[in-house]
Amino acid sequence: MAERTERLMPGHTAKEAMDYRLIFAAAFVAFLLEAVGRRMLTRLSRISTESGGEKSVIAEARAAACKYVPFAFMG
Repeated sequence: MAERTERLMPGHTAKEAMDYRLIFAAAFVAFLLEAVGRRMLTRLSRISTESGGEKSVIAEARAAACKYVPFAFMG
């Protein structure tokens, strides 16, 4: 396990890698729920939006998690 962790996340212990994965998973679920809720409210309120360049809710949640989770490990 230590060899695999070192290969995937060099310079980090196995515990740090596991902590990162758990926080990322929790953040991903939270952002996924937010993206789905926002889409539903937009559709229910009958606001016309162009969906041509819109990302999928999974892509939006992943992008948000990738953007914000690293801040949990600074400092």
